[in-house]
Amino acid sequence: MTTRPITDTQPTQPDRNFDDLAERFGRTIYATPRGQLRLLALAQDFHDCAVGAPQSLLDLGGGQGQFSLQLAQQGTQIDLLDVSSEMLALARDQFAAAHLPLTAQLGSLQQVNEFFPQQYALVLNHAVLEWLERPFDALPLLVSKVKPGGWLSLMFYNLHGHQWRQLMNGRTHAPAAATERLRQQGNAPQHPLDPDEIADVLQQLGMTIKRWRGIRCIHDHMHQKIRQRIGQDAVNQADLEFGLKEPYRRLGRYVHLLCKKADNHDE
Repeated sequence: MTTRPITDTQPTQPDRNFDDLAERFGRTIYATPRGQLRLLALAQDFHDCAVGAPQSLLDLGGGQGQFSLQLAQQGTQIDLLDVSSEMLALARDQFAAAHLPLTAQLGSLQQVNEFFPQQYALVLNHAVLEWLERPFDALPLLVSKVKPGGWLSLMFYNLHGHQWRQLMNGRTHAPAAATERLRQQGNAPQHPLDPDEIADVLQQLGMTIKRWRGIRCIHDHMHQKIRQRIGQDAVNQADLEFGLKEPYRRLGRYVHLLCKKADNHDE
């Protein structure tokens, strides 16, 4: 088993802010089959692990709050923090349109205790780690926000899926790297992450991993013409099934880890 130090040593640079991409993210990710598949996978994991609709939820780097909105509709109280004012505006609009309450604050993940000092029954951190300059530094903070007996839902850009995609696109010389052009345009996460290293650190921090899923392990590696021929429903069902199986889940574009913190009464 690989042991990763909880604190990394990467140079300090600004974390990515998505003010310039907020509307494009809504259009090109969340309103597409890829985004719908992501929401389906998360919903299935929460159902299978009997997470339910917790009383309190903290969405760290919550962006437009798509998945939080689904839980808010079931009665969960949502606190959301994001570094992008444009993303927060979209989140507030979505919740207002659904006539649901939302407490949203503008700030970085590192500032969370300034705005939301309490612990939560559920903490979400979806597609955030890979954009941080020091992603492993964030893990203790995320875990600290979870109540004893609570849950952490962590989704991040997968190194293995990234490398496989790069290889299939002919980048055999540097499959782990993102092109500088894509990074400057904001389309390439800064740090694709190894799920084994993330899992090791979470376990060091006292979390038990209840679900490890690869998301878009079929969708992203299937030719578009084949997806069109068999239909999106068939693609989704295959992705949901094989995203839970080795070795296919390791090729997902994203990994979802659903983790539980021990209760104070647990031995």
